Amino acid sequence: MAFIALAMQTQAADEPDCTVTHPSTGKFYDLRPLTRKDNDDDWTPDTGKDQSMEFKLNICQKVQKKELDMKYPEDVASWGKRNKGTSLGKLSKTPVFRGDSLILEYTNGDECPNASNYRKSTTIQFICDTSVSGQGNPYLISSSNDCSYWFVWRTPAACSTDRPSGGNGGGIFGTIIGVVVAVYFLGGIAYNRIVHHARGLKQIPNYQIWVEGFDFIKDMAIILFAKCYRPKRSQSSYHNLPVDSEINTLIDDDYEDDEV
Repeated sequence: MAFIALAMQTQAADEPDCTVTHPSTGKFYDLRPLTRKDNDDDWTPDTGKDQSMEFKLNICQKVQKKELDMKYPEDVASWGKRNKGTSLGKLSKTPVFRGDSLILEYTNGDECPNASNYRKSTTIQFICDTSVSGQGNPYLISSSNDCSYWFVWRTPAACSTDRPSGGNGGGIFGTIIGVVVAVYFLGGIAYNRIVHHARGLKQIPNYQIWVEGFDFIKDMAIILFAKCYRPKRSQSSYHNLPVDSEINTLIDDDYEDDEV
C-alpha cells in the first residue's frame, strides 16, 4: 500500500493544471470547466445579506476584470472591493483534498488590516452537486477579520470524472513498477553497504546474479551475431577444384607409377 500511495503522489506531480486525483480513492477531479477566460465575466459570489463588499473570483486563472483599482493587479485570482480594490489571494492552479473536501486556496494577497505581517487569503470548498443550474455559483460562508475568506461552491464540476486520454491506468501501473524497482535497488544497496560492508558494484543487490545474467546475454549476442553475419564463400571459389573424374585419373596414375 505504501508503494501505491507513493506512486499516486508521483503521478500527482504530472496532473494537468486545475485537476487532482483523490489520494485514497484514485478518482479524478477536473475544475477546468469553472475557469473564466478572455472576455468572460468573472464569478460573482453570493454574499447573502452582507452587501458591503463586492467579490470577483476566477478558478485556476486570474480575474478577467479590467479595472481592479489596485496597486499590484498581477495574478490576482480573488478580488474584493469595499472602498478600494484589494487582492484576496494570488493565482493557484493546484486544487487539493483535505480529507474528502476538495479545496482550492489563493494566498499571499494584500496585507491584512491591522496585521501587516499577515496576507489576505481565499479558500474555496467545492461540493459535488448535479442538481444546480449550470455550474452553480460560489457563495460566501464567512470572513475572518477582513483577512481570510471562505467560499463554498456546489457544482457538477466538483464530481469525479474520467481521466483525459494519456493519464490511464497503464501510467499508474508503470509508475508503481518504477517505484518498486527503485526501492529494491536503493534498499538493497543500503543493506549491502551497512550490513555486509560492500563497496563498489558489489553493493548492488544480488550482484553475482546480475553479472552472470549479463555474461549470458553477452554470449548469446555473440553467437547470434556470428550466425547472422558469417561470411558466405562465393561459388567461384569452387571452380578450380578438380571434379570426380580428374581425381580418379590422378589416383590411377599414382597407382601405375607405384607398380613400375
